[in-house]
Amino acid sequence: MPETVIIGAGIQGATLALAALERGVCPILVDRDDQPSGASVNSYGIVHGGLRYLQSMNIPRWVRSRRAQNWYIDRYPHQVRPLRCVMPLYAGAPRSPRLFALARGFDRLLRTALGQHVPLPEDGACSRQEVLQAYDVASHGLLGGAVWYDAQLLNPPALLREMLAEVEQRGGVVLRSTEVTGLIEQGGRLQAVLLRNASDGREQRIAADRLFDCGGAQAGRCMGPARRVPSAAVLAFNLLMDIPAPPASDAYALSPTPGRGRSFFFRRYGAATLVGTFYRPAPGILSPEPTAEDVRSALSSIRQCLPNVELDEGSVLATYAGLLPDRDGSGRALHPGDRHLRPGPEGYHMLVSGKLTTAPLLSEQVARRLWPAAPLPRTGGWRPRHA
Repeated sequence: MPETVIIGAGIQGATLALAALERGVCPILVDRDDQPSGASVNSYGIVHGGLRYLQSMNIPRWVRSRRAQNWYIDRYPHQVRPLRCVMPLYAGAPRSPRLFALARGFDRLLRTALGQHVPLPEDGACSRQEVLQAYDVASHGLLGGAVWYDAQLLNPPALLREMLAEVEQRGGVVLRSTEVTGLIEQGGRLQAVLLRNASDGREQRIAADRLFDCGGAQAGRCMGPARRVPSAAVLAFNLLMDIPAPPASDAYALSPTPGRGRSFFFRRYGAATLVGTFYRPAPGILSPEPTAEDVRSALSSIRQCLPNVELDEGSVLATYAGLLPDRDGSGRALHPGDRHLRPGPEGYHMLVSGKLTTAPLLSEQVARRLWPAAPLPRTGGWRPRHA
């Protein structure tokens, strides 16, 4: 019997495997790495929602983000906690206390009207004194702070490991250190996939009528260079810093120019501070490694956000990086949407998520479309010969 194969054991691939299993389909999940890697485990870990998307009045994105927060909280409550986000507000800046009060009211209205209740504390505000007592931000012109709550993944790698263990417990197969090296098609339809095990070099062919490519920055490699596939040309990275951190339950959203422009989040991470996320165009690269110049540019922004904090390149304890989908291959603009594409033979599907936040929703959407009625669960199933 033909198999269902999923490439990529990141959040997208793992959630698709779980969605398939809920419908009686036992997939084979293949990942070329021995341990989870890439953007999924190097994410900043915030499941954004609410006020973030009301800034641009993106109501559909607001709805999806609220649904995504519920998805994580409902299924993995022990891996998620509320994260109190604080944004300092300054006199003469576009982000004013009044604007945030209006946004909070609109957010509550939408949640009621659309039935998007999320079990997170209510948004609010804090005084100038409360902001300064909690964190050493720029004080000139400071009026107070906007407060909202997002969901925080406590440990993205641990969450992903739990998802993959669940896939195996429920009858799926997870092949690590294994790569899909090619496709066999006939009459424009997928017939089989070719696998190679990295540990011993063994190759084999398995019959497959559906292949889901959730490989992120590596998506489409199994089809070769002839077919056009979406690009992932934005380098995204976070820095683990040896600098003072906000209170343990808080993340501070700070801008190099107080009250306006791009914001970076600062939160406690163990005994250090995690700062992110930083982006730059990275067309043509396959390995997401920030350069020394990338780090120096990020440090310059951090110095502007925290003018009273001394730091240098020795303050960087670690970098966490990944490649994200962009609009046109130049890396100048992120592609924010979630996409289900079919660029190859019939039976080949590609899932490209714009955000870790909504990857599970894309998986469930695709699963509902392709497996509307769950078949009877299979017993036994395919097992690799080299296992």
